[in-house]
Amino acid sequence: MQDELIKAASRLSGKGLLNRQGDAVSMLMVGEGKMLILEAGGITRVVSISNPPPGVAALHAQVYRTRADAGAVATLSPRWSLQLKGLNEAMPGIFDEQARHLGRSWAPTRAGDLSAALASGGNAGLVDDSLLVLGITRNRLLFNAELFEKCAMAYVLARLGGGRVKRLPWIVRKVAGGRLLKDEAKARAAHALGRRSPEPSGY
Repeated sequence: MQDELIKAASRLSGKGLLNRQGDAVSMLMVGEGKMLILEAGGITRVVSISNPPPGVAALHAQVYRTRADAGAVATLSPRWSLQLKGLNEAMPGIFDEQARHLGRSWAPTRAGDLSAALASGGNAGLVDDSLLVLGITRNRLLFNAELFEKCAMAYVLARLGGGRVKRLPWIVRKVAGGRLLKDEAKARAAHALGRRSPEPSGY
């Protein structure tokens, strides 16, 4: 698992998403009540989810306690995603892939309000000046992080340029969101049995 985590961090760093102090990536140690987290400086450590130390590890642990489907979590500082804070609004669903894999994003929030933000099943949004991303697996986390940044770039450029942003039709968001929730339900069930979630297949 440590090798998987290091490779994930390397990829996120190479994409310009994992940049600064406070950035971190973690993976759930399924069935053990623990997570393996890699923070700035490249140091990995095992942390109890029920009794984490303060700081970024506590935020990751809060996510795992709140969302039983989460198999991996990252706090990141990508250029375009962080600019959503200046807009102080949730990024709407504007791309099919976004609705299918990221779900409903939340407006910039604080860690104290995180549970409410995560309740919709959404997988990314700003928390305490960082981009928080979830995935039912490590690979899904990496995909979600890169996808959110691409969507944020398109959205921020459109908003700052005065362009009109057209949301996806509600039926597309409903169908895609329903598939996402099914994936998350399967992940919760697998974690409850002490098994890592399988990779979701297909669109």
